[in-house]
Amino acid sequence: MAESDSKKTIRNLLLHDKPFMLLQTISNNDGRIYSAMMSKKIDCSYAYIVKLIKVMNKLGLTTFEETKHKKMIRLTPKGKKIFKLLSEV
Repeated sequence: MAESDSKKTIRNLLLHDKPFMLLQTISNNDGRIYSAMMSKKIDCSYAYIVKLIKVMNKLGLTTFEETKHKKMIRLTPKGKKIFKLLSEV
């Protein structure tokens, strides 16, 4: 049975430490976090965080909520489900 491209991308993305840590950080902060703050918490470059968030957003795992000067990041229901499943492993 062939996997869809979306499932392959999610699997390949989230089987690394930093993307999982990013999901965990977003989940723990319940939408009150932005890219620069995450890069400090995860000890990762800002550019890499932005790249991961764009991929996660495209896959439907995250959404953005724009304030005056910042884009706050939240997990979608799909993102929360995947994070919960990965946390149990």
